[in-house]
Amino acid sequence: MKNDYRNTRYCNCKKKIIFDKILLEEKIKNEHSKAKIIYNQVSKKDGKYNKEFRKIYGNKCAYCGVTTEVVSSELFEIDHFICESSFNGDSISAGKMSNLVLSCKRCNRAKKDFVWDDIYSEKFNVDDESITKLFYRDIDYSIKIEDEFRTDSTICGFYEKLKFKEEIRRLDFLLMNMYGFYNKYKNDKRLNGLLECILILQKKRNEL
Repeated sequence: MKNDYRNTRYCNCKKKIIFDKILLEEKIKNEHSKAKIIYNQVSKKDGKYNKEFRKIYGNKCAYCGVTTEVVSSELFEIDHFICESSFNGDSISAGKMSNLVLSCKRCNRAKKDFVWDDIYSEKFNVDDESITKLFYRDIDYSIKIEDEFRTDSTICGFYEKLKFKEEIRRLDFLLMNMYGFYNKYKNDKRLNGLLECILILQKKRNEL
């Protein structure tokens, strides 16, 4: 099976995202029968639905994979997968649960007005892992476009728009691996200094 470029070898990620989102939507509708725009319920960072929504995504950005270990949860946002402008003012459809994904602020702000043809909604789908067929994580931790899609202008545009080639994407993945390694072997006394190294590197990262 092809590796998901968003996950490290230490990631124990959920595979029931679509199902769990349906359950959360039902819960919201049961508890707030008059709520029409689901986005308004899950986007409140101090609300319980936002926390539950982030948990569904394993506290990871659906696009680049960065986790809340590396980036503060305060810098995560609820993204409209198909951008709002594509709905011609229909906030209810734009804000339905199936169109919402968890995104780091960097990806969300970069992608916000990117428009694509309907066929690419399937290709870019982050919930069923379709997007992992388009990109891969290279040995140097950079995100690359799969060879067969390098001439696809929309896929290349998505890659450029979300700034996947930025060096910080490599650094984030390195930190994710370091945290994963540390959490797995933290009882090993030989790793006493590793956490300090991670925190120093993370501080430098946050200064970028």
